Amino acid sequence: MSTIYSIIDIETTGSHKKGHKITEIAIINYDGTNIIEEFSTLINPEQNIPYSITHLTGIDNQMVETAPKFYQVAKKIIEMTENSIFVAHNVYFDYNFIKYEFSELGYSFSRPRICTVRTARKLIQGHKSYSLGKICDDLNIPITARHRAMGDAQATLKLFKILLSKGELHPDFQSKQLSLPSTVSQEKVDSLPEKPGIYYFYDKDHNLLYIGKSKNIKKRVLTHFRVDLKRKKDIELKNQISEIDFTILGNELAALILEANEIKLKRPHFNRALNRIRTPYALKLNKKDLYSIEVVSSKTHPEAELKFGSRKSAQNKRNSLYQAFLGVDADGLFFEKTIEQRVNILGQKQYNLMLEKIFFSRQVNTPNYHINLKGRTTKEKCIIEVKDHFPQKVIFTGKSGINKSYEIIAHEDMKNIMEAYIYKHKIKIHQGESHQN
Repeated sequence: MSTIYSIIDIETTGSHKKGHKITEIAIINYDGTNIIEEFSTLINPEQNIPYSITHLTGIDNQMVETAPKFYQVAKKIIEMTENSIFVAHNVYFDYNFIKYEFSELGYSFSRPRICTVRTARKLIQGHKSYSLGKICDDLNIPITARHRAMGDAQATLKLFKILLSKGELHPDFQSKQLSLPSTVSQEKVDSLPEKPGIYYFYDKDHNLLYIGKSKNIKKRVLTHFRVDLKRKKDIELKNQISEIDFTILGNELAALILEANEIKLKRPHFNRALNRIRTPYALKLNKKDLYSIEVVSSKTHPEAELKFGSRKSAQNKRNSLYQAFLGVDADGLFFEKTIEQRVNILGQKQYNLMLEKIFFSRQVNTPNYHINLKGRTTKEKCIIEVKDHFPQKVIFTGKSGINKSYEIIAHEDMKNIMEAYIYKHKIKIHQGESHQN
């Protein structure tokens, strides 16, 4: 069976997949000898097309007003690209836009890829520019409709034929080679979502082996199947995995809290290492003589409120506190001299009071509050309810009310995870309950 190449080009309302949308797509399926299928359509982006884009492509709001929306052509795109190699000029632009559109529909789009820009740089060297227009000019490839999807796709196909004649072309797969156990299918891995959440590994008898979390479930799961694993426990885990399950959570903090919660409740065999202290470093206000902020071990200073997952995070926070107070970092060249100058101006007592105020003003002093975060879909939001400094519930709510709610056990880990994340990402908190209970 011959390899099918899907030569693809899209036009968009802008350059960023998360803020812009596709306005046109063209797909040409090519088997190495003949074109076997073609498809092209305008797409209603459901947002304004800027004048600068219209000036470039000729596509305006009126042209796309009655065009199908992406979800209406999604099935056709899947059918045409299934079992084929995705080929485009600067492939990651087109691929990532399409992939993101599918993710908004809850579908994980994954295809092997060939970039004609990168391939041309390797196989036909010496050109000043490898942009589609410039390289086509150099190679005498006509473009009938520049900056329109089908015109650019046809030109890309002609360029691709030249590249194909230079030898066998290999698509880009995962940057690290994978070695899947016989019990885990490629189809299962391909279907994993690229969204924040937690994942579960089970053995052949459905015993829970491991719980993990990630901002990108699929990307993180794939790291467990790399061929270059070195640690004995990692290899042992990989060889026992038979089933994979997951829970999409929509945001990183919900994933962090629920991963820790699930591990505490279910205690999987390969998560034993995670019983270690999750926030081994802390900041302490040393009140001996001239006050100072120190990085300490949270194990030896359990009373410390500001706790961190790494020494670097703790040091960065210490720097930011001193920056707010003195205008210099704690590891800066003029740190000691600046302290001396400030003490001379304020006096030691006033200096201590002001440093103490800065230190405690950066802590979450409100015991009961809630946080609003992204939900699992665009029509949902996530609310984390906190009572007496401990996260109590993770709630997913939509227009019709609560869609899903998770009870969180009261454990010091949960509090530390929560507060460390708030400090690091400067998350806004809202006093009191959210009234979603």
